[in-house]
Amino acid sequence: MARRRKLETLSDYQRALKKKFGLGERCEYMPWLRVQDVNSCGNSGKIEGLKFGRTHHTLSEHESCLFYIAEFSDSIIDIREQFPLLPLDLSVKIAQTLGVDHPVNPQSPGKEINVMTTDFLLTRTDGTTTWYEAVSVKPEDKLKDQRTAEKLDIERTWWQLQGIPFHVFVMTEQNKIQSKNIQWFTAPLRHGASFPDDLMDHARALTHHGTVLIEEVCNTFVQEIGIEHDDALVLFKVLLATKQVVVNLDKPIADTGIVEVLNVLSQDMECHHAS
Repeated sequence: MARRRKLETLSDYQRALKKKFGLGERCEYMPWLRVQDVNSCGNSGKIEGLKFGRTHHTLSEHESCLFYIAEFSDSIIDIREQFPLLPLDLSVKIAQTLGVDHPVNPQSPGKEINVMTTDFLLTRTDGTTTWYEAVSVKPEDKLKDQRTAEKLDIERTWWQLQGIPFHVFVMTEQNKIQSKNIQWFTAPLRHGASFPDDLMDHARALTHHGTVLIEEVCNTFVQEIGIEHDDALVLFKVLLATKQVVVNLDKPIADTGIVEVLNVLSQDMECHHAS
């Protein structure tokens, strides 16, 4: 099990930077804070990424919610969580300018200034232009807290000085449903599930538009392809996770056993996409 790092003094911060925490991109990025580095309320987690070839560290259910949605988005080409606002003296100057207290580390002997982090730095593209967006994740009730607002102002100003848009993400019932759906059908891929291309093609050809019972889809796979029922469910999930079958994410899937199929990738579309 990875050890908890001490992040209490300036020398600790310098040591972390030398070890590349908070630096790098995609598979080489290491978050400034990891699950084992902070006190957990039981909602933190390590998520095996599908896009970026590394484990992602989320420190709350709300952060996990955003992560699944962001990773599934075609426009997002990198996710860096727990991104440090460095150099430290910049966030200190911003706090002074705003007339608010900069966060300190209560565990440090001399109440050292703490390195602030933004929950997510996203890299996005529209196919032509690439840009960054910073996102702070907050429960809705926390937004009414004055101290939370002060720290958000420091973050927002820090990113504005970098010329990067800053957003606040609040987990709603709707995006929670979307996230849970994505988590449900991407789980097999995160655990290494895979199927031969010809079997995937066959399963996709058996999948039709409209609202269907997952049980019926799996039964069709069992009868027509000749696989076990458990494997049929995993196969269906992989079709959804790889977007060969596109479904409505706004309705709960696992809890209802019902899915609305919006589109099925055709053979022609797949060949065009591959080219």
